[in-house]
Amino acid sequence: MDINKKKLIEQYKMRKPRMGCFALVCNPTGEKFIGAAKDLSIIENSLLFRLSVGALGQNPYLQTLYAKYGQDAFSLSILEDLPYDKEHPDKDYKSELNTLKELLIESNENAKELLI
Repeated sequence: MDINKKKLIEQYKMRKPRMGCFALVCNPTGEKFIGAAKDLSIIENSLLFRLSVGALGQNPYLQTLYAKYGQDAFSLSILEDLPYDKEHPDKDYKSELNTLKELLIESNENAKELLI
């Protein structure tokens, strides 16, 4: 059983989840919040859960919109993927994700930064 557990842990560490930038839109107001994530497959559930329990304190305006309109008023879309660097498998992509997020905020009129 320990061998399977070690193998599963190693497989988890070696996985390459989809990463990049996304937009969370408040549909009633049309306001767009752009963020970046190292794992886009879990970001929607994570964000909506954190909003539902008031755990996005670094985004008070977004938290206010969520409290006013509720979960069904928000939609999430993936804006751009960031590819992995095959030559550097252990690279930290935080800087690249932040740069991509800043470029997308600049190119999307009235978009706000989403801090997560």
